Amino acid sequence: MAPYQHCFDCENKSSRLVNVQQDYSVSKIPKGRGRYRFIYIPSKKWASHLRSFLPDLDSRLLELDEAQVNYGFVRDRNCVLNAFQHIGFEYSISFDLEDFFDSVSSKHLKGLLEQDIIEQCLIDGVPRQGLPTSPVICNIAFSKCDTSILKVLETLNVHYVYTRYADDLTISLNDPSVIPKIKALVSSVVASYGFKINRSKTKVQSIKNGRIIITGIGIDSEVIHPTRKTLKKIRAAIHQDNKSSLKGLSEWSKCKFPKRYIGKL
Repeated sequence: MAPYQHCFDCENKSSRLVNVQQDYSVSKIPKGRGRYRFIYIPSKKWASHLRSFLPDLDSRLLELDEAQVNYGFVRDRNCVLNAFQHIGFEYSISFDLEDFFDSVSSKHLKGLLEQDIIEQCLIDGVPRQGLPTSPVICNIAFSKCDTSILKVLETLNVHYVYTRYADDLTISLNDPSVIPKIKALVSSVVASYGFKINRSKTKVQSIKNGRIIITGIGIDSEVIHPTRKTLKKIRAAIHQDNKSSLKGLSEWSKCKFPKRYIGKL
């Protein structure tokens, strides 16, 4: 299969690679309750082609994320830095976007990216999981919704912080009286952009009950910690002598900030 051809522009004597036929395989992974996650695995040639877009896509995302609320799949940011933003607040509300990748379509990207790039980074009009460009494409697609969420939160006149790590949205604040209104407003804004909140995963946490867990990181009123779940997995890996898993979990438990971010402290 030959997924690409060269298109030559005679006027400027340049050429660029144009996607003609996407070459990929699909892996079906059980999610439980009879549901599956489909991972699209591009050929080496197409994957390399898609990765060539990443520098420009990353730069575009940083332009759109003026408030710097996005911490997932963004250079110099990670889940630890995401959780760190919420230290010092008494309450946190966590939202989960349902089927985030599959909810993004070309209409979300219109006016944000060149149409040629949009077409080459989507399969059947969707940024499928497994493509190297899909995480940043989804972040770009949700950027307008991030801005709208910030605008409605400003109308409440409360001290808060809002961050997003891919499909995990977190809002922390000190005034519990506005929590029901925030839940309703965020759900409404998200729906207006064609996305959906997974209500079964919406969670309100209070620092009064101990550590708050945000994107797998535990925080209290001052510092960050590995979660009990992570420590339990480490003990299991030791018991099973699973060195590969143990190494990864041990690094995760250190709750490290991005290296380049540390240099800015």
